[in-house]
Amino acid sequence: SLLGSGSCTQPSEVPIRRNSQQERQQQQAIPCTMASARAMTLLATVLCSSLAVALCSSLALPAIVLCSSLALAASDSLIKEQPQLREMLASDDQCGGAAPSDESGGCALHALQRRGELQVTSAATGKGPCPAGQGRAILGSPCQPCPEGTWSGDTDEQCNRCAAGTWSDLRGAASASICNSCPVGSWSSQEGAPAPTACTDCPGGRWSNVTSLSSQSLCSACPTGTWSAAIGSTSLATCTSCEAGKWSPQLAAVSAAVCNSCSAGRWNAEAGSSAASSCIACAAGKWSSEASANTSKVCTACAVGKFSVAVGADIDTCIDCATGTWNSDAGASEQIACTACTAGKYSMAEAAVSEATCTNCGVGTYQPIRAAANSTLCIPCAIGNFSAGVGETSCKFCPEGTWGSDFGLTACTPCAAGTWTRGAGSSRPGMCASWIKPSAKPNVAKAGAGGLR
Repeated sequence: SLLGSGSCTQPSEVPIRRNSQQERQQQQAIPCTMASARAMTLLATVLCSSLAVALCSSLALPAIVLCSSLALAASDSLIKEQPQLREMLASDDQCGGAAPSDESGGCALHALQRRGELQVTSAATGKGPCPAGQGRAILGSPCQPCPEGTWSGDTDEQCNRCAAGTWSDLRGAASASICNSCPVGSWSSQEGAPAPTACTDCPGGRWSNVTSLSSQSLCSACPTGTWSAAIGSTSLATCTSCEAGKWSPQLAAVSAAVCNSCSAGRWNAEAGSSAASSCIACAAGKWSSEASANTSKVCTACAVGKFSVAVGADIDTCIDCATGTWNSDAGASEQIACTACTAGKYSMAEAAVSEATCTNCGVGTYQPIRAAANSTLCIPCAIGNFSAGVGETSCKFCPEGTWGSDFGLTACTPCAAGTWTRGAGSSRPGMCASWIKPSAKPNVAKAGAGGLR
């Protein structure tokens, strides 16, 4: 405005000598000339600052120096033409003696000039903090608006990147608060991300219910025994449990294919199992050929007449009870479950299911052992012995007054009339004699090992 007015009012604080009209005109022109010089200096400073920003970095500093030199040259030219102007500038009478930092009243022009000089100095040196929302691409370069994904405060010289897990599409941001968090179910490792597309969904097998994740590994893994094919999941509920009868040791699984079946001979009733040990073996005496079983009902008991000591058998491992034994209970797990036929009996049947299969040895024989497996084990009574009943465990001696000379007798032959034997177990008729008299109590005893006297 000072440059455009062409004249100005004489300040009251400038003393004017009342001499000739020429002196008065000269005195009136001095303040205007001084103001014009200062205005030109300020104008040159502002123009040079704008020019410095517009020019490329390689020309910025020379342009600033050139413009500053032009402004100073213009001021010096006016000062030389007006000697009294030099005195007024030295005394700073435009500000009434106020300090250069005082920005009030008549000193406004001087303060603006000082600001322009500081801006020129900062731009020329390329040092110091930039205004909030601006920063230097490299140290020494001009301040420029912070690009998307970055920000700066009023004490920063360079722009700061938004942290990983956040983004910003705002240019010239002056605070970190403009950095937006990646939403739940996503993550980003990029610092200074300029758009929400930098946020990547948590992959299958993982989930997240928190924001601003900076790494995929921070997405929580579906636990062992579960899986999920969904991306961007925000809840553990997304993880699907392996079915009962299956198990998986894998973290962050992405499909049901990782769920391993319990092998045949085993079962598991719980979903979401994480180890093979969760599959329970069929007990001894049972077996199963079914994989992925989810109940113990698949374990088939060995039939009656059989047993099995195998645990977790995946085929029919049941063994027949041997001949001479029997078993009436299904699912037998030990051989001793097969009950032996008692002495005096035998059984030639395998996998016998009842004691009825045990057959008595016939008359004239005996059987002293258990679990006899054949009729040939029924032993004929020795001579001098007999067996009149079935299923006997031993033979009896022929009683006194009788004899038996054959094996397997069912009865003994009496001595001839008027004769007698000296005791039981006589084996031939010659042992009957007339001089032997019957004892008061005839002795009828069981035979010994051979049945002979």
